[in-house]
Amino acid sequence: MREILRIRHGMQDDRKDDMLRDYQLRVFAGDIFYIQGMEGSGVGTLISLLAGECALKQGEFLVDEKRVENFARNTAYQYGIYTITAEKDLVETLTVAENLEAVRYLPFPGRRYDPRRAEKKVEEYLQKEQVDIPARAFLWMLSKKERQKLSILKAKMHGARLIVLDATSDVYEGQEAEELCALIQRANAEGITFVILSECYAMFAEIANRIQIISQGRDLKEWSGLTERVQKRLHHEMIAEQDYRKLKGVSLPFLGMFDYEWEMKGCIWDYLTYVKKHNPEIWKQYIGADIPDTGFSQKKNTVVIPKDSAEYLLKNLSIADNLIMPIPLRVGKKRFGVIKKRIRENIAGGFYKRIGLDSDITHIEELNRIQKKLLSIYRFELNRPRVMILESPYSGMNREERGILRSYLTALENKGIRIVYFSKSREEIREDCHSVVVTQNGRSAKITTF
Repeated sequence: MREILRIRHGMQDDRKDDMLRDYQLRVFAGDIFYIQGMEGSGVGTLISLLAGECALKQGEFLVDEKRVENFARNTAYQYGIYTITAEKDLVETLTVAENLEAVRYLPFPGRRYDPRRAEKKVEEYLQKEQVDIPARAFLWMLSKKERQKLSILKAKMHGARLIVLDATSDVYEGQEAEELCALIQRANAEGITFVILSECYAMFAEIANRIQIISQGRDLKEWSGLTERVQKRLHHEMIAEQDYRKLKGVSLPFLGMFDYEWEMKGCIWDYLTYVKKHNPEIWKQYIGADIPDTGFSQKKNTVVIPKDSAEYLLKNLSIADNLIMPIPLRVGKKRFGVIKKRIRENIAGGFYKRIGLDSDITHIEELNRIQKKLLSIYRFELNRPRVMILESPYSGMNREERGILRSYLTALENKGIRIVYFSKSREEIREDCHSVVVTQNGRSAKITTF
């Protein structure tokens, strides 16, 4: 087997978390190498290292069995190594065709770019790769999984021989995850090697020919492929926090709704309507919620929080204004019942206190990812719903952010608001849910536990 990349006794500052400590890695041509480690295990630093964003303090970094001293992002491309992380290789304001083809012309200002010819070329390429994404679509119109497919295709188009996929900040669900795995396998069959890194169990382990667990900056264990025993070990690493909570007598508080086959083209409102229509008894007994009209978040005592709820915040309004927007009963003497300034300030102050936010922060863009997600939920908590249904609540979050959101939702459950998850990922459901309503494309519901 031909060795592409190797880290020998990789070491960084061992006084910090998430640092490598005597870490070993060998990647051979043709590998689909899956690496799993919890947050703080060193997996984040390993991604940065492979992307050329940091360097080893001690140890050796070898490419093609030759020691490399100046490995950086620009030199990584020269070696045919592409790291896909947080879509840094894609431009939000460009079309699919421009992201894949126009960037080829940037280093060569004398070359003429023909948009029509580029679109046609990209359309043919996407069709060949069995990826149904319009060449004219802007990047912001695509789902996260479509963007990841596009990133892989772009790396392939630009001659990558090793693709490093950062899978630490998202939950991979159902058929979309299968499509991504199929794309990786097709590229692998054509000679591209993959290193895939995750902080929780992901479907990528099921297509890997090599699997490694990293812990405390060291390569803890390695296997040649996924067996039932290895899968249990990976799940054990992922749910260690859950097992700890069980030992402490902390119950899993939430109800889950799981449907592996649900088509993502149907929105969360469509799914809930399907389940209620085809499984009325289970709906009444276990969920018992009203379903808001499509696109609306609240009906009577029920709130539905879609996966991209943070994107519904109005960026041109302040945090306080975003909080009061969904409140139906306004207090005031004027015709439109504008909320009084004192009440408005009290509402905003409650949110600031709840999440420990600095009072100097007033605009949406000043919030980080998890703060925006909490704000998108808190503003409907103010209406005191009886049931809150959340679609894939941890989507796009790292383990630390998931812990913050879990604590917040547990506090809501303790206040008497019933929390229900919908997800196409077993891993997301099993961390928090005591029982699960399992359906098949919205039908044939049954109650189970994972």
